[in-house]
Amino acid sequence: MTGFVFHPGHDEWHGQTVLVYTKGARVVAGRWDAVNGGVLLMRDAAVHEEPATRAGWVAEIKQYGIPVAHRTFELPHAEVERVVRLRDA
Repeated sequence: MTGFVFHPGHDEWHGQTVLVYTKGARVVAGRWDAVNGGVLLMRDAAVHEEPATRAGWVAEIKQYGIPVAHRTFELPHAEVERVVRLRDA
């Protein structure tokens, strides 16, 4: 599905439920909205900051869903190391 844009005018991640791994310990799960002015905006997000329990946390949200803690969440795009669809994690 490379190159598919969920909504015209947005990037290919728009509307996708993803895991965003940062250059630090933080992982954010939620729906990718947009990158504007160097800031990634996510919707219905949860944040995990413990590297030792990361794999278990990911497995739990894949099974039970994202425990939404932030209706909107902003993250400097420069902190993003990699992005994967939650279903592919």
